[in-house]
Amino acid sequence: MNYNKSKKLICIAIVIVLLISSTVATNKTVYAKAKKLKLSVTSISVAVSKNATVKVTGSYKIKVKNPKKKIIKVSVKGKKITIKGLKEGSAKLTVKGYKNGKLKAKSIVKVNVIKGSVTETDPAIQPTVAPSPAATPSTETAPSPTQAPASTQPDTPAPTVNPVVTPTITPGQPSEDTIAFDAGEYSLNKVHSGEGTFYDPQAGGAASLDDYALAHNFYTAAMNNEDYKNGLAGAYVEITDKDGDKINVLIADRLPGGAKGDIDLTRTAFNVIEPEVTGRMDITWKIIPLPTDEPIQIKWKEGSTQYWCGIQIRNNRYPVSKLEYWNNSTSSYVELNREEYNYYIADKLFVGYSSCRLRITDFYGHSIIEDVPIPAEAAPAAGIIVTGKTNFPY
Repeated sequence: MNYNKSKKLICIAIVIVLLISSTVATNKTVYAKAKKLKLSVTSISVAVSKNATVKVTGSYKIKVKNPKKKIIKVSVKGKKITIKGLKEGSAKLTVKGYKNGKLKAKSIVKVNVIKGSVTETDPAIQPTVAPSPAATPSTETAPSPTQAPASTQPDTPAPTVNPVVTPTITPGQPSEDTIAFDAGEYSLNKVHSGEGTFYDPQAGGAASLDDYALAHNFYTAAMNNEDYKNGLAGAYVEITDKDGDKINVLIADRLPGGAKGDIDLTRTAFNVIEPEVTGRMDITWKIIPLPTDEPIQIKWKEGSTQYWCGIQIRNNRYPVSKLEYWNNSTSSYVELNREEYNYYIADKLFVGYSSCRLRITDFYGHSIIEDVPIPAEAAPAAGIIVTGKTNFPY
Protein backbone atom coordinates (compact mmCIF):
# COMPACT_ATOMS: atom_id res chain seq x y z
CA MET A 1 0.00 0.00 0.00
CA ASN A 2 2.80 2.36 0.97
CA TYR A 3 4.65 1.31 -2.19
CA ASN A 4 1.72 2.33 -4.40
CA LYS A 5 1.40 5.66 -2.59
CA SER A 6 5.10 6.41 -3.07
CA LYS A 7 4.85 5.51 -6.74
CA LYS A 8 1.90 7.86 -7.15
CA LEU A 9 3.80 10.72 -5.50
CA ILE A 10 6.78 10.14 -7.75
CA CYS A 11 4.56 10.30 -10.82
CA ILE A 12 3.00 13.55 -9.64
CA ALA A 13 6.46 15.03 -9.03
CA ILE A 14 7.60 14.05 -12.52
CA VAL A 15 4.53 15.71 -14.07
CA ILE A 16 5.18 18.92 -12.13
CA VAL A 17 8.82 18.97 -13.24
CA LEU A 18 7.80 18.47 -16.86
CA LEU A 19 5.26 21.29 -16.67
CA ILE A 20 7.82 23.68 -15.19
CA SER A 21 10.41 22.73 -17.82
CA SER A 22 7.87 23.24 -20.57
CA THR A 23 6.98 26.72 -19.27
CA VAL A 24 10.63 27.78 -19.03
CA ALA A 25 11.35 26.44 -22.50
CA THR A 26 8.33 28.25 -23.88
CA ASN A 27 9.46 31.55 -22.33
CA LYS A 28 12.95 31.07 -23.73
CA THR A 29 11.48 30.36 -27.14
CA VAL A 30 9.38 33.54 -27.07
CA TYR A 31 12.41 35.55 -26.01
CA ALA A 32 14.56 34.00 -28.72
CA LYS A 33 11.97 34.87 -31.34
CA ALA A 34 11.98 38.56 -30.34
CA LYS A 35 13.78 39.90 -33.42
CA LYS A 36 15.60 43.20 -33.76
CA LEU A 37 13.25 46.14 -34.09
CA LYS A 38 13.95 48.27 -37.17
CA LEU A 39 14.54 51.94 -36.28
CA SER A 40 15.43 54.96 -38.39
CA VAL A 41 18.53 55.42 -36.20
CA THR A 42 20.09 53.61 -33.24
CA SER A 43 22.48 56.34 -32.10
CA ILE A 44 21.64 60.04 -31.94
CA SER A 45 22.74 63.34 -30.44
CA VAL A 46 20.31 65.98 -29.26
CA ALA A 47 20.93 69.42 -27.81
CA VAL A 48 19.60 70.46 -24.41
CA SER A 49 15.98 71.71 -24.72
CA LYS A 50 15.78 70.35 -28.30
CA ASN A 51 13.93 67.36 -29.72
CA ALA A 52 15.08 64.43 -31.85
CA THR A 53 12.86 61.87 -33.56
CA VAL A 54 13.25 58.12 -33.99
CA LYS A 55 10.85 56.28 -36.30
CA VAL A 56 9.88 52.62 -35.95
CA THR A 57 9.29 50.35 -38.92
CA GLY A 58 6.51 47.79 -38.66
CA SER A 59 3.04 47.57 -37.12
CA TYR A 60 3.86 47.29 -33.44
CA LYS A 61 2.60 48.78 -30.23
CA ILE A 62 5.68 50.58 -28.99
CA LYS A 63 6.92 50.80 -25.42
CA VAL A 64 10.13 52.55 -24.38
CA LYS A 65 12.13 52.01 -21.21
CA ASN A 66 13.95 55.19 -20.17
CA PRO A 67 16.35 54.69 -17.21
CA LYS A 68 17.68 58.27 -17.34
CA LYS A 69 14.60 60.43 -16.91
CA LYS A 70 16.64 63.35 -15.61
CA ILE A 71 18.69 63.46 -18.82
CA ILE A 72 16.02 62.85 -21.47
CA LYS A 73 12.26 62.93 -21.75
CA VAL A 74 10.62 60.38 -24.05
CA SER A 75 7.16 60.37 -25.61
CA VAL A 76 5.65 57.87 -28.04
CA LYS A 77 2.98 58.62 -30.63
CA GLY A 78 2.20 55.76 -32.97
CA LYS A 79 5.48 54.77 -34.60
CA LYS A 80 7.28 58.01 -33.75
CA ILE A 81 9.45 58.35 -30.63
CA THR A 82 10.27 61.93 -29.60
CA ILE A 83 13.32 62.45 -27.40
CA LYS A 84 13.90 65.78 -25.62
CA GLY A 85 17.27 66.64 -24.11
CA LEU A 86 16.98 67.85 -20.50
CA LYS A 87 20.62 68.08 -19.46
CA GLU A 88 24.03 66.97 -20.71
CA GLY A 89 24.73 63.26 -20.46
CA SER A 90 24.08 59.94 -22.16
CA ALA A 91 21.38 57.30 -21.95
CA LYS A 92 20.29 54.02 -23.50
CA LEU A 93 16.66 53.49 -24.40
CA THR A 94 15.17 50.03 -24.77
CA VAL A 95 12.50 50.12 -27.48
CA LYS A 96 10.10 47.16 -27.56
CA GLY A 97 7.50 46.24 -30.15
CA TYR A 98 4.43 44.22 -29.13
CA LYS A 99 1.73 42.42 -31.11
CA ASN A 100 -1.32 40.96 -29.41
CA GLY A 101 0.28 41.67 -26.06
CA LYS A 102 3.42 39.65 -26.86
CA LEU A 103 6.94 40.97 -27.29
CA LYS A 104 7.95 40.52 -30.93
CA ALA A 105 10.92 42.85 -31.47
CA LYS A 106 13.19 45.15 -29.57
CA SER A 107 16.23 47.38 -30.05
CA ILE A 108 18.48 49.83 -28.23
CA VAL A 109 18.85 53.56 -28.96
CA LYS A 110 21.95 55.33 -27.66
CA VAL A 111 21.27 59.00 -26.87
CA ASN A 112 23.91 61.68 -26.29
CA VAL A 113 22.66 65.01 -24.92
CA ILE A 114 24.99 67.91 -25.60
CA LYS A 115 25.03 71.60 -24.86
CA GLY A 116 24.20 73.91 -27.76
CA SER A 117 23.13 73.00 -31.29
CA VAL A 118 23.72 69.74 -33.14
CA THR A 119 25.36 69.80 -36.58
CA GLU A 120 24.47 67.79 -39.65
CA THR A 121 26.78 64.98 -38.65
CA ASP A 122 24.10 63.90 -36.18
CA PRO A 123 21.79 61.85 -38.42
CA ALA A 124 18.61 61.77 -36.39
CA ILE A 125 17.53 65.38 -36.17
CA GLN A 126 16.91 68.42 -38.28
CA PRO A 127 20.44 69.64 -39.07
CA THR A 128 21.73 73.12 -38.39
CA VAL A 129 24.77 73.87 -40.49
CA ALA A 130 27.45 76.16 -39.17
CA PRO A 131 29.67 77.58 -41.93
CA SER A 132 33.20 76.27 -41.89
CA PRO A 133 35.84 78.92 -41.24
CA ALA A 134 38.02 77.19 -43.81
CA ALA A 135 35.86 77.41 -46.91
CA THR A 136 38.54 76.14 -49.26
CA PRO A 137 39.46 72.41 -49.25
CA SER A 138 43.16 71.85 -48.62
CA THR A 139 43.64 70.31 -52.07
CA GLU A 140 42.67 73.53 -53.83
CA THR A 141 44.60 76.75 -54.17
CA ALA A 142 42.99 80.07 -53.35
CA PRO A 143 45.30 82.82 -54.61
CA SER A 144 45.19 86.13 -52.83
CA PRO A 145 44.06 89.04 -55.02
CA THR A 146 47.17 90.94 -53.95
CA GLN A 147 49.34 88.23 -55.49
CA ALA A 148 47.56 88.25 -58.82
CA PRO A 149 49.14 89.84 -61.90
CA ALA A 150 48.41 93.49 -62.40
CA SER A 151 45.02 94.08 -63.98
CA THR A 152 44.89 95.16 -67.59
CA GLN A 153 41.41 96.66 -67.32
CA PRO A 154 41.04 99.68 -69.68
CA ASP A 155 40.84 103.27 -68.52
CA THR A 156 37.09 103.26 -69.10
CA PRO A 157 35.69 102.20 -65.71
CA ALA A 158 33.07 99.49 -65.53
CA PRO A 159 29.73 100.60 -64.11
CA THR A 160 29.24 99.97 -60.44
CA VAL A 161 26.25 98.57 -58.65
CA ASN A 162 24.79 100.63 -55.84
CA PRO A 163 24.88 98.85 -52.48
CA VAL A 164 21.66 97.05 -51.65
CA VAL A 165 20.18 98.42 -48.43
CA THR A 166 18.16 95.84 -46.54
CA PRO A 167 16.08 96.27 -43.40
CA THR A 168 17.18 94.89 -40.06
CA ILE A 169 16.51 91.15 -40.12
CA THR A 170 17.02 88.07 -38.02
CA PRO A 171 20.43 86.56 -38.88
CA GLY A 172 20.07 83.74 -41.37
CA GLN A 173 16.53 84.69 -42.37
CA PRO A 174 15.48 86.28 -45.69
CA SER A 175 14.68 89.99 -45.58
CA GLU A 176 11.19 91.27 -46.35
CA ASP A 177 12.43 92.59 -49.70
CA THR A 178 13.87 89.21 -50.69
CA ILE A 179 10.69 87.40 -49.69
CA ALA A 180 8.58 89.89 -51.63
CA PHE A 181 10.70 89.70 -54.80
CA ASP A 182 8.81 88.05 -57.65
CA ALA A 183 11.03 85.25 -58.94
CA GLY A 184 8.11 83.41 -60.51
CA GLU A 185 7.81 79.78 -59.48
CA TYR A 186 11.05 80.05 -57.49
CA SER A 187 9.96 82.93 -55.28
CA LEU A 188 10.83 82.23 -51.65
CA ASN A 189 7.17 81.99 -50.66
CA LYS A 190 6.48 79.25 -53.24
CA VAL A 191 6.17 75.68 -51.96
CA HIS A 192 6.78 72.85 -54.45
CA SER A 193 5.51 69.29 -54.25
CA GLY A 194 6.76 65.99 -55.62
CA GLU A 195 8.07 62.60 -54.62
CA GLY A 196 11.13 61.95 -52.48
CA THR A 197 13.35 58.89 -53.04
CA PHE A 198 16.91 57.95 -52.12
CA TYR A 199 20.03 56.74 -53.93
CA ASP A 200 23.70 55.98 -53.39
CA PRO A 201 25.90 58.34 -55.45
CA GLN A 202 28.35 56.29 -57.50
CA ALA A 203 30.32 59.15 -59.06
CA GLY A 204 30.62 62.91 -58.87
CA GLY A 205 27.32 64.80 -58.81
CA ALA A 206 26.24 66.67 -61.93
CA ALA A 207 26.64 70.06 -60.23
CA SER A 208 30.36 69.49 -59.51
CA LEU A 209 29.93 70.39 -55.84
CA ASP A 210 30.84 67.16 -54.06
CA ASP A 211 34.07 68.52 -52.57
CA TYR A 212 32.31 71.67 -51.38
CA ALA A 213 29.45 69.75 -49.77
CA LEU A 214 31.88 67.40 -48.04
CA ALA A 215 34.00 70.26 -46.70
CA HIS A 216 30.93 71.93 -45.19
CA ASN A 217 29.08 68.80 -43.98
CA PHE A 218 26.03 69.50 -46.14
CA TYR A 219 23.48 66.82 -46.88
CA THR A 220 22.99 66.58 -50.66
CA ALA A 221 20.29 65.57 -53.12
CA ALA A 222 19.56 65.31 -56.85
CA MET A 223 16.93 67.66 -58.30
CA ASN A 224 14.62 66.58 -61.10
CA ASN A 225 15.84 67.48 -64.57
CA GLU A 226 13.44 70.37 -65.25
CA ASP A 227 14.03 72.25 -62.00
CA TYR A 228 17.76 71.50 -62.15
CA LYS A 229 18.08 73.04 -65.61
CA ASN A 230 16.09 76.07 -64.48
CA GLY A 231 19.09 77.09 -62.38
CA LEU A 232 18.73 75.12 -59.15
CA ALA A 233 22.16 73.46 -59.32
CA GLY A 234 23.79 74.53 -56.06
CA ALA A 235 20.52 75.72 -54.51
CA TYR A 236 19.81 75.07 -50.83
CA VAL A 237 16.32 73.72 -50.17
CA GLU A 238 14.23 72.65 -47.19
CA ILE A 239 12.40 69.34 -47.69
CA THR A 240 9.37 68.33 -45.61
CA ASP A 241 8.07 64.76 -45.58
CA LYS A 242 4.51 63.48 -45.09
CA ASP A 243 4.94 63.47 -41.29
CA GLY A 244 6.18 67.06 -41.14
CA ASP A 245 9.84 66.13 -40.57
CA LYS A 246 12.32 68.44 -42.30
CA ILE A 247 15.83 68.34 -43.67
CA ASN A 248 17.93 70.92 -45.55
CA VAL A 249 19.98 69.76 -48.55
CA LEU A 250 22.34 71.19 -51.15
CA ILE A 251 21.35 70.37 -54.73
CA ALA A 252 24.54 68.74 -55.97
CA ASP A 253 23.19 66.33 -58.56
CA ARG A 254 20.58 65.89 -61.31
CA LEU A 255 17.73 63.34 -61.38
CA PRO A 256 17.23 62.53 -65.08
CA GLY A 257 14.09 60.41 -64.75
CA GLY A 258 12.17 62.34 -62.14
CA ALA A 259 9.01 64.38 -62.70
CA LYS A 260 8.99 68.10 -61.97
CA GLY A 261 9.09 68.62 -58.22
CA ASP A 262 10.79 65.28 -57.47
CA ILE A 263 13.98 65.10 -55.39
CA ASP A 264 16.27 62.09 -54.97
CA LEU A 265 18.03 62.34 -51.60
CA THR A 266 21.22 60.52 -50.74
CA ARG A 267 20.53 57.51 -48.54
CA THR A 268 22.11 59.31 -45.56
CA ALA A 269 19.83 62.33 -45.97
CA PHE A 270 16.71 60.20 -46.52
CA ASN A 271 17.34 58.27 -43.30
CA VAL A 272 17.22 61.48 -41.29
CA ILE A 273 13.50 61.93 -41.88
CA GLU A 274 12.22 58.53 -43.01
CA PRO A 275 13.14 54.83 -42.70
CA GLU A 276 14.55 53.30 -45.88
CA VAL A 277 11.68 50.81 -46.03
CA THR A 278 9.42 53.71 -47.07
CA GLY A 279 11.30 53.88 -50.37
CA ARG A 280 9.17 56.62 -51.91
CA MET A 281 7.25 59.38 -50.17
CA ASP A 282 5.33 62.57 -50.87
CA ILE A 283 7.32 65.70 -50.11
CA THR A 284 7.13 69.47 -50.30
CA TRP A 285 10.13 71.74 -50.64
CA LYS A 286 11.14 75.37 -50.90
CA ILE A 287 14.29 77.40 -51.49
CA ILE A 288 15.99 78.79 -48.38
CA PRO A 289 19.22 80.79 -47.93
CA LEU A 290 22.48 78.86 -47.64
CA PRO A 291 23.56 79.17 -43.97
CA THR A 292 26.85 80.97 -44.49
CA ASP A 293 28.29 84.32 -43.44
CA GLU A 294 31.36 83.85 -45.66
CA PRO A 295 31.82 85.50 -49.08
CA ILE A 296 31.02 83.69 -52.30
CA GLN A 297 33.72 81.64 -54.00
CA ILE A 298 34.73 81.69 -57.65
CA LYS A 299 36.25 78.42 -58.83
CA TRP A 300 38.28 78.10 -62.02
CA LYS A 301 37.84 74.67 -63.58
CA GLU A 302 40.88 72.49 -64.15
CA GLY A 303 42.73 73.51 -67.30
CA SER A 304 41.38 77.09 -67.21
CA THR A 305 43.58 79.79 -68.79
CA GLN A 306 42.99 83.11 -70.50
CA TYR A 307 42.22 81.18 -73.70
CA TRP A 308 39.51 78.92 -72.31
CA CYS A 309 38.05 78.70 -68.84
CA GLY A 310 35.19 77.31 -66.82
CA ILE A 311 33.89 79.45 -63.95
CA GLN A 312 31.78 78.14 -61.10
CA ILE A 313 30.07 80.16 -58.38
CA ARG A 314 29.81 78.41 -55.00
CA ASN A 315 28.99 79.29 -51.40
CA ASN A 316 26.31 81.58 -52.86
CA ARG A 317 23.51 82.33 -50.41
CA TYR A 318 20.81 82.09 -53.10
CA PRO A 319 20.69 80.37 -56.52
CA VAL A 320 22.52 82.19 -59.31
CA SER A 321 20.35 83.36 -62.20
CA LYS A 322 23.17 84.68 -64.37
CA LEU A 323 26.90 85.36 -64.52
CA GLU A 324 28.22 88.20 -66.69
CA TYR A 325 31.69 89.48 -67.56
CA TRP A 326 32.68 93.06 -68.37
CA ASN A 327 33.38 93.39 -72.09
CA ASN A 328 36.00 96.10 -72.64
CA SER A 329 35.19 96.50 -76.33
CA THR A 330 31.51 97.27 -75.83
CA SER A 331 31.81 98.72 -72.31
CA SER A 332 28.98 96.49 -71.14
CA TYR A 333 28.30 93.27 -69.31
CA VAL A 334 27.82 90.12 -71.38
CA GLU A 335 26.11 87.00 -70.03
CA LEU A 336 28.00 83.67 -70.02
CA ASN A 337 26.38 80.33 -70.84
CA ARG A 338 25.98 77.82 -68.04
CA GLU A 339 26.68 74.15 -68.72
CA GLU A 340 24.84 71.20 -67.15
CA TYR A 341 27.89 70.48 -64.98
CA ASN A 342 27.42 73.90 -63.32
CA TYR A 343 30.27 75.85 -64.90
CA TYR A 344 30.00 79.01 -67.01
CA ILE A 345 32.22 78.81 -70.09
CA ALA A 346 34.39 81.64 -71.46
CA ASP A 347 36.10 80.67 -74.72
CA LYS A 348 38.81 83.11 -75.87
CA LEU A 349 37.11 85.97 -74.04
CA PHE A 350 39.99 86.89 -71.71
CA VAL A 351 42.98 86.61 -74.06
CA GLY A 352 45.60 89.17 -73.08
CA TYR A 353 44.09 89.89 -69.67
CA SER A 354 45.33 88.93 -66.23
CA SER A 355 42.02 89.57 -64.46
CA CYS A 356 38.35 89.91 -65.26
CA ARG A 357 35.36 91.65 -63.74
CA LEU A 358 32.32 89.45 -63.03
CA ARG A 359 28.78 90.46 -62.12
CA ILE A 360 26.85 87.71 -60.32
CA THR A 361 23.07 87.98 -59.96
CA ASP A 362 20.80 85.74 -57.90
CA PHE A 363 17.13 84.79 -58.35
CA TYR A 364 15.99 87.67 -56.13
CA GLY A 365 17.57 90.67 -57.81
CA HIS A 366 20.78 90.90 -55.77
CA SER A 367 23.95 91.57 -57.76
CA ILE A 368 27.56 91.62 -56.64
CA ILE A 369 30.70 92.49 -58.60
CA GLU A 370 34.03 90.74 -58.17
CA ASP A 371 37.40 91.41 -59.83
CA VAL A 372 39.04 88.01 -60.20
CA PRO A 373 42.60 87.11 -61.28
CA ILE A 374 42.72 84.79 -64.29
CA PRO A 375 45.02 81.75 -63.93
CA ALA A 376 48.40 82.54 -65.48
CA GLU A 377 48.90 78.83 -66.16
CA ALA A 378 46.42 76.00 -66.65
CA ALA A 379 44.51 75.39 -63.42
CA PRO A 380 45.43 72.08 -61.73
CA ALA A 381 43.13 69.07 -61.41
CA ALA A 382 41.63 70.41 -58.19
CA GLY A 383 40.88 73.75 -59.83
CA ILE A 384 41.63 77.14 -58.30
CA ILE A 385 39.31 78.83 -55.82
CA VAL A 386 39.24 82.59 -55.31
CA THR A 387 37.35 83.88 -52.29
CA GLY A 388 35.21 86.90 -53.10
CA LYS A 389 34.61 90.01 -51.01
CA THR A 390 30.94 89.59 -50.16
CA ASN A 391 27.82 87.44 -50.57
CA PHE A 392 24.23 88.09 -51.57
CA PRO A 393 22.37 89.89 -48.80
CA TYR A 394 19.70 87.95 -46.92
